[in-house]
Amino acid sequence: MTRTSAAPVKAARPRQAIQKSTSVVAPKLSHIIADRLREQIARGELRHGDTLPPEAELVRQFGVSRPILRESLRVLEAESLIALGRGARAGAMVLSPSTNTAAKYGGLYLATHGTTLGEIHEVRTLLEPTLAALLAERHDQTVLDDLAECVADQHTAAEARDHAATIGAINEFHQRMIGHSKNSALRLLVGIISELSVSSYPKLLLSRPNQKAIWTRTEESVAAHEQVLKLIAGGKSAQAETFWRKYMQETADFLVKHGLASMRVDSI
Repeated sequence: MTRTSAAPVKAARPRQAIQKSTSVVAPKLSHIIADRLREQIARGELRHGDTLPPEAELVRQFGVSRPILRESLRVLEAESLIALGRGARAGAMVLSPSTNTAAKYGGLYLATHGTTLGEIHEVRTLLEPTLAALLAERHDQTVLDDLAECVADQHTAAEARDHAATIGAINEFHQRMIGHSKNSALRLLVGIISELSVSSYPKLLLSRPNQKAIWTRTEESVAAHEQVLKLIAGGKSAQAETFWRKYMQETADFLVKHGLASMRVDSI
């Protein structure tokens, strides 16, 4: 690690000079190597399932010691970009970056910055209606069958008065909508938000003063999911988007009315 000192900085007070030392820290060599491998994955030079060369070859390639190389690989492993093999001769396997991994870090950032359920729902209201419209335009039977299965699970749980399972099935519907999006940017953004919703919405059941109202709203949500599925299945893109935006806005109003919008979200 190297340090360089900047020139002295003059103070505002006359006839006094206070020498202030600042330092620039060079990135660690292990992080530089990790950056190079990360760039190769981003450019597609290293693809999912590829195997990195053995440790001895990587040491020669980068001209570093084994401890530094191993630290580099551990950085990438922590980011879920590689899976380390057993032993020095076993090369690490390259993994494709996933929405789940990005959602984990994005969710942690939002949770630690005090993001509320109301803020999360506001973003979902901006994004999800567009997603409903896109799915209606595609009219893919595989997507429709998958979403229909989820709606059926919602009805089963609701009829059994299993509140937690019903909310879980409702969240699953959102997750499956996201999973079927062909827009990777939209899938990433909505994925981060929905992952936080999955961990936070079940906590609503613990809000004792509002439990009856929450259960009523949950039953209304099941009906809304069934309706938006009908619109998507009918290829009614504009209507699906309008309906889902109205439903999401009504849910936002519900959260505010019952003092739930200010509840902080949990990290993933």
